[in-house]
Amino acid sequence: QTGDQEAFAPAPIDEVVAAIARDKPAVVFAPHVETSAGIILPNDYIKAVTDAVHAVGGIFVLDCIASGCLWVDMKALGVDVLISAPQKGWSGPPCCGLVMMSGAGVVALEATTSTSFACDLKKWRDIMVIYENGGHAYHATVPTDAIAGFAAVMRETEAYGFDKVKSEQQELGDAVRALLASKGIKSVAAEGFGAPGVVVSYTQDAAVQNGSKFAALGMQIAAGVPLMCDEPEGFRTFRLGLFGLDKLHNVERSVATLDKALSQVL
Repeated sequence: QTGDQEAFAPAPIDEVVAAIARDKPAVVFAPHVETSAGIILPNDYIKAVTDAVHAVGGIFVLDCIASGCLWVDMKALGVDVLISAPQKGWSGPPCCGLVMMSGAGVVALEATTSTSFACDLKKWRDIMVIYENGGHAYHATVPTDAIAGFAAVMRETEAYGFDKVKSEQQELGDAVRALLASKGIKSVAAEGFGAPGVVVSYTQDAAVQNGSKFAALGMQIAAGVPLMCDEPEGFRTFRLGLFGLDKLHNVERSVATLDKALSQVL
């Protein structure tokens, strides 16, 4: 693409599938939502990739840390390993990693030998299984209070309704993207690939890019960062993270608050 405000999209799925068939990787990694560009991989895109990976005997790992409340159906999409975290969509304290595995994912894990103590996933899974069976084991000190707080907010979200909060996430993202478009602000993510939880937009204003204009109004945003994929000189963005149950449960209020701030910083 030419110009410094062009929309970005994932690689064409046919090219990805062809590369997997040619190179036969043992594992393929992808982010569900890429946070520097605000790009989301649609379900049909993910399924095409997992089918291709499984056809050559590999496994697929999906990073859902920035997914917000757009829950992924691992079984339906063929995801073997899904990683996430308590912050962002879960509204919890950042304190641990979440790893979910399919049967194939567990088989692959059992065949590994880690060179790390703290990041030995097989060991941590063994610890989990011991607790699940009513036992006790120790590997390293964990942030117990923060994990307990995370468990509480998970139960809060479950009681509220996973489907309901998923709908709110999509509604908020759509409303914010529409608001930005109405003000002539261009999205980094191409049409059809805009994430509802991370909205990344172009700017030419350094004080918007680094968030200082928003901070002066008492609003915190995320500064724009490079994509690191040969984007042109002059590439400059700002990022909005639409996470937190307080934002999701109050879509109109959240959009109005942002609208007021944008009218002052633009």
